[in-house]
Amino acid sequence: MTDLSVGVITYRRPDKLERLLASLEDVDHPAPWNWSQTIIVDNDPAGSAKQTVERWVSRLPGVVYVAERNTGLSTARNAAVSQAIANNSDWLAFIDDDEESSPAWLTQLAETQRATDADAVVGNTVFAFETTPPKWLAGSGVYDFEPDVGNGADTTYLSTNNLLLRTALVDTLGALFDERFSKTGGEDHHLGHRLVRGGYKVVQSAHGLTTEWVPADRMDVAVVLKRLQRDGNTLALVDLSFATSPSEKRKVRVHHLIEGIAKLPLGVVRAVVYSIRDGRSGALRGLKTSVIGTGQLKAVAGKDVLGYHVDSVPT
Repeated sequence: MTDLSVGVITYRRPDKLERLLASLEDVDHPAPWNWSQTIIVDNDPAGSAKQTVERWVSRLPGVVYVAERNTGLSTARNAAVSQAIANNSDWLAFIDDDEESSPAWLTQLAETQRATDADAVVGNTVFAFETTPPKWLAGSGVYDFEPDVGNGADTTYLSTNNLLLRTALVDTLGALFDERFSKTGGEDHHLGHRLVRGGYKVVQSAHGLTTEWVPADRMDVAVVLKRLQRDGNTLALVDLSFATSPSEKRKVRVHHLIEGIAKLPLGVVRAVVYSIRDGRSGALRGLKTSVIGTGQLKAVAGKDVLGYHVDSVPT
């Protein structure tokens, strides 16, 4: 029988973790696969999630609490993969601690995998706001996500907030999540490109639905802009990580330098044009281009936009 583990990375968010685990209690088992284990990796050195996890030991399949004291998403995700392999699980389904799963989440991911024989299946995540968002944010498209390919289609985009992953990949690739991205994020984007470059199959599921909750502190304009800047930063850092020679690195840097510089005025122009019709939300929708370009330029200059470190909450 095909065996499945569910993996959750958490960091100082006990209320959100509680909400996620409650949603997992309603998830259908993906027959004929066997959901045998639920792995909670606590990335807080203080072990703040332990008490929450203990309340769920008898309510979810095979609950395992893993204390990973080395903070960083790559480290924590690799710990979850190692635990799944130790359990002899064929598959690991990742979901984040600020999400809720739909009842059919695992069943639909597994169905897409069986239909495509993929090595990784990216689920479909929608955003919801914990409090009423300001109008400028709701209309900006920052938290809108639509898969750019259809159900079961190949993709290079990979996101670990909703992902079904074949654990046997470790046999040929070693550690799946690159430690270079532990503090910046982008470890999932890097893995997606690594899999496709290695001839593995990554597909998008239009189903396998999860909901990611956006808290009030992520509706602040400074936080939104940093998130966008980090997207551009990790985009360039991932491309640089695959360069194998000094000359290739130079080419990648020049590419992102030119692209980043071009995005600065383009975003400003878009912001002006969009704001005429949509006000502040239109201005932000246009300005996204400039901010992402700024992140690319910082990567070219050797500056990381940190997103994950001991004093911050992974998002």
